[in-house]
Amino acid sequence: MVEAMKQTQTRAPVRTLLTGLLLAGLGLGGSGPALAVYKCVGADGKVTYTDSPCVGASQVSRVETPPPLTPREQAAAEDRSERLINQARVLEYRQTLEAADRQRRYEAERQAERQAEINAQRQAELELERERDRLVVVRPVPIIPRRPPPPVVPKPPRPEVPERQVQMRGYPFR
Repeated sequence: MVEAMKQTQTRAPVRTLLTGLLLAGLGLGGSGPALAVYKCVGADGKVTYTDSPCVGASQVSRVETPPPLTPREQAAAEDRSERLINQARVLEYRQTLEAADRQRRYEAERQAERQAEINAQRQAELELERERDRLVVVRPVPIIPRRPPPPVVPKPPRPEVPERQVQMRGYPFR
């Protein structure tokens, strides 16, 4: 009887292990239909995805889903996703820096163009001043309308005075 008990005790962990594997196998087997995805296309062309078969007059097609990942595959996928996220963050940071650099260069170019325009305008003003200094300024003389001369009024003739006859006096040599 002691030997039978020893045999039962050694078989119990094996039995428990086999039972656990069997239940896990059934659990995975039972999860197969739960992972099923159905694509339903209605009469109006509307597409619906569901985990239960379609109802009504719609076309049904089953979408095959991949089997669930093992813990090792899931850990590897998480590591890959973390690396990709970090790479994306680094790339986004670089793009932000490049965009800021492009914006600074653009602003610097615009500022240089504005400064060049201001300098050109000042140069033109200086040239204009120099040209004004060289020119002889002729100021227009205002044109004042002249009054017409007064009409010439003829003077009445002088009355004729008879000529006086002057008598000659004698000269001493006579």
